[in-house]
Amino acid sequence: MADQSSLDDWLVRIGQIHPVGWDLGLERVASVGASMGLLHPAAQVVLVAGTNGKGSTCEYLTHLAMAAGLTVGTSTSPHLFRFNERIRIDGQPVDDQAITGAFARIDQARGETTLTYFEFATLASLLIFQDRHLDVAVLEIGLGGRLDAMNIVAPDLTLITSISMDHESWLGDTREAIAREKAGIMRGGITCVVTERDPPQSLIDTAADTGASLRLLGQDFPVVEMETRLPADSLAGAMEAARCLGWLAGRESDHETARELAARVTMPGRCQLVETRDGIRVLLDVGHNPAAALYLARQVRSMGAPGLHILVGIYRDKDIEGVLQAFTGQGALSWHLVDLPGERGASAAEILDRLAESERGRATTYAKMSAAVEGALSRAAPGEILLVFGSFETVAGALRQPGIAHNS
Repeated sequence: MADQSSLDDWLVRIGQIHPVGWDLGLERVASVGASMGLLHPAAQVVLVAGTNGKGSTCEYLTHLAMAAGLTVGTSTSPHLFRFNERIRIDGQPVDDQAITGAFARIDQARGETTLTYFEFATLASLLIFQDRHLDVAVLEIGLGGRLDAMNIVAPDLTLITSISMDHESWLGDTREAIAREKAGIMRGGITCVVTERDPPQSLIDTAADTGASLRLLGQDFPVVEMETRLPADSLAGAMEAARCLGWLAGRESDHETARELAARVTMPGRCQLVETRDGIRVLLDVGHNPAAALYLARQVRSMGAPGLHILVGIYRDKDIEGVLQAFTGQGALSWHLVDLPGERGASAAEILDRLAESERGRATTYAKMSAAVEGALSRAAPGEILLVFGSFETVAGALRQPGIAHNS
């Protein structure tokens, strides 16, 4: 008998089955995945890890596969608006029925084994991709690498993006330690494309220990030197992965492919630029660690706006002070700090406490996103930039507000 539960019902249920929300380790999820035959869910499997740039790399890989005439499934997390965004085929989110059907089959197959929300989501994406007999599966690691649920798969190529400080309580408090966790996706005899420009020694050592074949940005393949809508290093890494997997025809046509993707490919919530009816430019980005904030600060400077206003909502387990420091002394005309709901969410007061004293006189705190967006837009003038960043929830909440949403 078919399960008639809605997707919302299932999402509540899978969030309650396992007693711990985040439970890194592969034994439980690997046993279920192996029993269902999901460890190689497409003809070619690409596994992507890193601190920043994973989502944009997966997006470029998806477009490159489609341009080569391949069918491609893409699994990423988290989502902005709907769970379905996490599981896409040829760029389009799958429907509720595909996901609930996958959840029901996984629930039956797991027996007495408990799975976390993320482990259910991981297995659902693998099951849906396998059912569709796809040419390519592009799979993003959610947290770290070595112990992330997605690392149960047998990849044909791995890719590691930037390595910087984030999730220190889970991954370690140095770049060397974090790189070692990310490098846990490497496999012996399998190419690993690396777009981190200064790879820690632990990453190099892990490649040697595992027998993975490294391809390093700037050494084994070139940087992309053209204007891009998403990070250029993400495009460079995706292009190299596509070359290694045989998706590209040749160097001359490769350059044209890169140029076309650089001009066209965008993602919601990744350096997303929206202009309001009043001519205010709103830049939205889900960056939530110091390295992402520094990248955003460079992007804002390159836009040459006459004024900058900043709206921030962020989780309290992030390096809030380090994130805000990227914009200290950068001439922000106003700051708008908003409570982020939920256990992990930082209050506006907590964010204010971590804002540099020199900036606090220009800061306003808010309990609700609607008030924060209204307040920020009221301070901004035509041509100026309102930067909205700090978490997926912050960006999604801002994009739902009337002053921004009608221009999205």
